[in-house]
Amino acid sequence: MHFTTPLTRWPFKNRQKRFFIHGQEEGQIAHCANTGSLRGVLENTTHVWVSKSDNPDRKLQFSAELCELTNGTLVNINTAHANTLAAEAIKGGHLPHLKNLPLQAEAKFSAETRFDFKAGDPNTTENWIEVKNTTLAEGTENNKVAMFPDAVTTRGLKHLQTLTHIVQQGGHATQIYIISRADCTRFTPAEKIDPAYATALQKAQKAGVHIFAFSCQVTPQAITIDKTLPLML
Repeated sequence: MHFTTPLTRWPFKNRQKRFFIHGQEEGQIAHCANTGSLRGVLENTTHVWVSKSDNPDRKLQFSAELCELTNGTLVNINTAHANTLAAEAIKGGHLPHLKNLPLQAEAKFSAETRFDFKAGDPNTTENWIEVKNTTLAEGTENNKVAMFPDAVTTRGLKHLQTLTHIVQQGGHATQIYIISRADCTRFTPAEKIDPAYATALQKAQKAGVHIFAFSCQVTPQAITIDKTLPLML
């Protein structure tokens, strides 16, 4: 995916109330669409890259898109982009079991549950798909491990358990992790942060849920799927 407008680079000051990213200069405030903790990212951020909207009805003109870390690594913090990237991965053939299947976004599974996508239709094999944006990474400079979640996630746990139930009932399901940075070599659940989620992910894999983790190349011009990362579950 390409950014539709040029991004602007601000020296980073802080984040307030999860929804606001502040630059160093007076009046530099951008909306932050990521409500997660951004653990391991914000404390190492020197600059933030923001986009500007011309919508007069918006309270804030700017949106926080990327964090630039002390070593120059760019991390996508706009969670909305993860679904766009997942759709590009599916349509681009990165997930062979979903190739050429029609794709529906924001698919309603039940009165209580909605998934990011559904591939297929009633006349084919439907596959329910959930996408998680992943920013947390730990390890050495040349051997970083991408981890999810960066805070306890009851919603993510419910999605994972439902995907597992779908497969156990004879259906098909896929969990996709979009690693919104390019410096990771593999993916693992963040067991110390959310042990229940880590256990559920292991159960999902054993049940037959398809699980993929994709790292991304991130620049101020575009974010693109780079490669599939090995899983350590």
